[in-house]
Amino acid sequence: MYLESIRKKKEVYISMPNLKMIRVQTKLDELFKDKIDLSDAKNPDEKNNKYYTRAIAALVLVMRCGIDYDVAARSITDGYHDMGIDAVYNDTTQKKLLLVQSKWRKEGTGSISQEEASTFVEGIKRIINLDFAGCNKKISARQQEIADAIRDMDYQIEMIFCHTGNQNMDDYAFRPVNELLNQVNEDDSSDLLIFVETKLQDIYEYLANGQNSDNIVLDDVLLSNWGVVEAPFKAYYGTIPVSAVGEWYNQYGNRLFAKNIRYYKGSTEVNQGIRDVLKNNPEKFFYYNNGIKILCKKITKKAVYSTGRETGLFALEGVSLVNGAQTTGVIGSVYAEMPEIVSDAKIFVQMIDLGDADEEQAVQITKLSNTQNRIDGKDFASLDLNQERLRMELSFGGIQYLYKSGAKIEEPERQISLDETIVSQACALSELSIVALVKRNVGALTENIEKAPYKLLFNGATNSFLLFNGVQVLRAVESCIAKNETGAIGRKRLVLVHGNRFLLHLVLEQLKEIEGFNTQYYDNDYISSIVEPLFLELWEKTYDSMEEHFPESYPAHIFKNVGRLKALV
Repeated sequence: MYLESIRKKKEVYISMPNLKMIRVQTKLDELFKDKIDLSDAKNPDEKNNKYYTRAIAALVLVMRCGIDYDVAARSITDGYHDMGIDAVYNDTTQKKLLLVQSKWRKEGTGSISQEEASTFVEGIKRIINLDFAGCNKKISARQQEIADAIRDMDYQIEMIFCHTGNQNMDDYAFRPVNELLNQVNEDDSSDLLIFVETKLQDIYEYLANGQNSDNIVLDDVLLSNWGVVEAPFKAYYGTIPVSAVGEWYNQYGNRLFAKNIRYYKGSTEVNQGIRDVLKNNPEKFFYYNNGIKILCKKITKKAVYSTGRETGLFALEGVSLVNGAQTTGVIGSVYAEMPEIVSDAKIFVQMIDLGDADEEQAVQITKLSNTQNRIDGKDFASLDLNQERLRMELSFGGIQYLYKSGAKIEEPERQISLDETIVSQACALSELSIVALVKRNVGALTENIEKAPYKLLFNGATNSFLLFNGVQVLRAVESCIAKNETGAIGRKRLVLVHGNRFLLHLVLEQLKEIEGFNTQYYDNDYISSIVEPLFLELWEKTYDSMEEHFPESYPAHIFKNVGRLKALV
């Protein structure tokens, strides 16, 4: 009798619904009702499973990017011939391409199997290789934006596997994912591809309290050497310990940036620079960093420490960090790894009390805080007397050289820009390290106009004829790439995507030998007529060389590495 009682209790326990799953289902019904396409579902059971599978795929896009639920729902690609990719979203703000696989575990248990991981990995490989053969209409419709994101040097690819299991992926199942990450990223300091696992607990916590920033309260914010601006909005400014920012980020993550125009982008070259300063010169971090700006619904100054401006204690309600997302994210990652490193570091902070101001005011502050006073290294080129000399020389040939920021090309036949000449001049050099740098980080070419590599591109010997003709070759090569990319497939297409600057270099190396290239201005039609057959030949040879020397390497790495470029040549 006793054993029978135990058995019945066990059956009740096993069949008891998972409370978290019930709450997640209820919330998903509320958020995505009538938004998810289920036209391919054949029966009620299939419709139910497809709905929740697709809903969590859409939800993870909201969680990662802060987009609208309707936009997230329209990003679903799940269905027949989906290549193992259930959702695709191109986040142009954060410069991230998100590729999602989702699994609905109705019991709320389990994890990711190796078979599921392998299927997802194969789909990611096809996306990276721009292989869309046989894919469904939803993925096919996104081909161009996927290709544009993969081509863009600033983009990072996130492969996200979300599920409603309660366990993390084990090492055995992770093996195919890890192999792909190692193959794509190799030894690059900026990860091109990252993997994110989102499970039931993450989904539950977000739905429970992570959908807006109004509930974020930062209590006991200790501001040193502070000041105040009384109108039109009350604002406090001063310095705070970097460790405090690290604690905020580790507690709230991207929720801190709900009103920002971007979330933390992870391991980019700029963020690596912030990280290096924080780790190597923490005591000077205040001087090297612009700080952060916080919008608040309410700021309360506490009575303690209220006798002077040396220190002040504040409580912030309805917090949103609208400027300094990258700095905050880097601080959070360093603080999580080695909190002792940042113990001596401080950062400047502005805290604005918006009170009952309308949302439009918050939007305006956010927008202008992220767009004003931005100066790129190339802007300093306007101070280089060689740029003005070249402008004058070109003007004698009826050509306008737009080397100052803000100028736009309106007559391509008779105008060239600084952006174009930076690339064409660099690719015209015989030094392959500069060609690799163009692909890896074009901004590095103009970081300092007083020394190389800038001085290699623009100096007293820089020829205005070569400058103009080089831009015409650049445009002709880009035209050839655009013309041939659509019909190319697989890794041969990736040569066009990632090897564009190397191909330009090869073409320029040939054309520099043409009589008159450095002594007269050629028109676009003539340049195009000689570039196209040469380009096709060099593209074919580059592809053959790549397949011979680096058949397993992801092409994005090949064309950024000077050693590999030398091997191709």
